[in-house]
Amino acid sequence: MKHFWVLLKVSVKSMLLTSTGRDKGKRKRAASGMRMALLMAFLGVYLSGLYSNMLLDVLIPIRMEVLLFIYMGIGALVGGLLYTVFAVKGVVFGGKDNDLLLALPVSSTVLMASRMAAIYLESLIMSFFVLVPAGVICAVRTGMGLNVSFFLRLLLATLLLPLLDTALSVLIGALLAFASARVTRGRNWGQNIFMALFLIVVFYFSFNLQGILNNLALHADSIKEGLRWAMPLVWMADGIMGSWQAVGLFALCCVIPCAVVTAGLGRCYRWAVTAFHARSARSDYKLTGQRSAGQTKALLAKEKRRFFGTPGYLWNAGLGLMLLLVMGVAAIVKREALRELSAVMPALPVAAAAMGFCLSTCIITAPSVSLEGRCFWILREAPLAAERIIGVKIAFQLLLAVPCVLISGGCLAFALSLPLWQGIVLIVTMILFAVGCACFGMLMGLCFPKLDAANETLVIKQSMASVLAMFIPMAALGAAGLLYAFVHMWAAVALVAVLAVACAVVVKQRGAGMLERL
Repeated sequence: MKHFWVLLKVSVKSMLLTSTGRDKGKRKRAASGMRMALLMAFLGVYLSGLYSNMLLDVLIPIRMEVLLFIYMGIGALVGGLLYTVFAVKGVVFGGKDNDLLLALPVSSTVLMASRMAAIYLESLIMSFFVLVPAGVICAVRTGMGLNVSFFLRLLLATLLLPLLDTALSVLIGALLAFASARVTRGRNWGQNIFMALFLIVVFYFSFNLQGILNNLALHADSIKEGLRWAMPLVWMADGIMGSWQAVGLFALCCVIPCAVVTAGLGRCYRWAVTAFHARSARSDYKLTGQRSAGQTKALLAKEKRRFFGTPGYLWNAGLGLMLLLVMGVAAIVKREALRELSAVMPALPVAAAAMGFCLSTCIITAPSVSLEGRCFWILREAPLAAERIIGVKIAFQLLLAVPCVLISGGCLAFALSLPLWQGIVLIVTMILFAVGCACFGMLMGLCFPKLDAANETLVIKQSMASVLAMFIPMAALGAAGLLYAFVHMWAAVALVAVLAVACAVVVKQRGAGMLERL
């Protein structure tokens, strides 16, 4: 067991800790991944609190509160899968320390168990902050009070559900890793398709929430019967609401799959790590002429290949741009409802806030320097000016963001019936905000580089650069909103413009020097 706890500590650190030190002569500062855990906790509490109250408004009158925990369980399971399944490929099977750990006199099953335990702890965050707030809200609204038995069963369900989540994450991650190792081209399509399907489901439920609630009120009994395909979660919900027998069945459904996956993959872990990194030699090489593209086009092509060829990068850094496009299309479809809503609240600031939020989650430039990794020296040794390298990275984000702003802003202006001048102000302000986000993200990437990260996930999702590049623009957006509310619209526009120009000037003056010192 001593070996297991030591390996678990190493696995958790590899997932949650990143080093942000830059100068070799200085002691590296450990940037804890707890900030990402806090973000997951906040999202879990927010979503659980919001949807629990909406569901209980419908379920309490018909005494079908059990459906609340089925839906919350599905949400926690899917949310945990979304957060961990892409980390499995890099952390469990693709860690840079696998060669070292496999050389130790430790059973590969123990090593696999420690890796899975780290995934379990990450899934537990989502499970806890989705199920527990839902249970508290249910207890308060149904008058249970401090029912010790209820909260004990709720706690057991919260601890057991991540076991099932972990088993599914590791299996899906293993399949994705195996497919990536066997496919020469398009090896990331599996991850992209998985994420796209998840987003389609999320958008479907978001746009049809009211119809789902109305249907739930009319057909609650038949809906529960129709959820037999999710029988473990039905047992979990029945157990929370009072059946200890259901708790036992749910425990078996969680513990047995997790144990089987751990033992099965543990026995073939050495083979899996080797096979998932194998690449078959190509035999179709042909000598052909090479096209001359120029430095800028070559650098843009490199950025494009990395962005669209790395699913974790695409879906974490580019999701905001996809949401911009979806928001524009949804605004056209729901334009009648939006026009009714604009009659009771100012349309321009609401549209700007929604677009600004999406743009602030676009953090393409922030991890771009760190993703160069150990190949960064090749880029620096090339006959390229530092200003050109930085400029291309910023330009790549803007080449993606500006068209999305134009499409989404135009659709929102039409759907909300904004006057022409307000539509122009909206689009110009959001373009300025996009410029500021791109330049500020570049600055954060240069201030907090991580060129020796164990895997890409740490750089994209948990690095200090990515977190600051997302949340500081959100804070600036909030400040602009306060200026709009208490001063004037043009004061908010001026703030966005000043911040964008300031970030661009700082990058222009200091960016090259910061890059050369890396």
